[in-house]
Amino acid sequence: MTGMRPPSSLPGVPTLVDGDVLLRPPSAELDADTVLAGTRDPIVREFLQGVIPHRDRSAAAEWLDRVPPRLWAEDRAAYFAVALGAGPAVGWAELLDFRAETESAEVIVWLLPEARSLRTATRALRLICRFGFEQLALARIDAYAAADNMPSQVMGAWIGFRRAGYRPALFRSSSSQRLHDAVHATLVPEDLC
Repeated sequence: MTGMRPPSSLPGVPTLVDGDVLLRPPSAELDADTVLAGTRDPIVREFLQGVIPHRDRSAAAEWLDRVPPRLWAEDRAAYFAVALGAGPAVGWAELLDFRAETESAEVIVWLLPEARSLRTATRALRLICRFGFEQLALARIDAYAAADNMPSQVMGAWIGFRRAGYRPALFRSSSSQRLHDAVHATLVPEDLC
């Protein structure tokens, strides 16, 4: 029915590059500490739903070995580690909630505190959106940011996301359990900058 390609149709998880910002396949060896820190980070836990802290590094490594490859193979998510050069990841980028009927998906990007900058965040977001449009043939990518998470809204607007609506009490914080209102923004290929 649609021209959208599922992640499993690709020969593997590609590495995407913009200067020193890389989106690459997640690695348990390189990225377990990042995933462990991210699931414990107060900002990540406040503004993302369903983030459960891993008990230790081995649990994070086990999750990396099992979950991202399985969800990629099942066409449920496209996960990438965000890195600055060849070192360990400094964050995470993913496309999820693929909807064939609208040829769309949702995007999420988070960075560890030491890597949080508009430059790094926008490059990572631009890379994963370009991947979605060019390699998965998505017609639209949606993003939801807590109404009180202005950095995420600015990051999206910087690369061309346009506000599409407001969703009261859309998601529950992983740490405080507080309900967050969300700003819905959307991006189409011709608006990506």
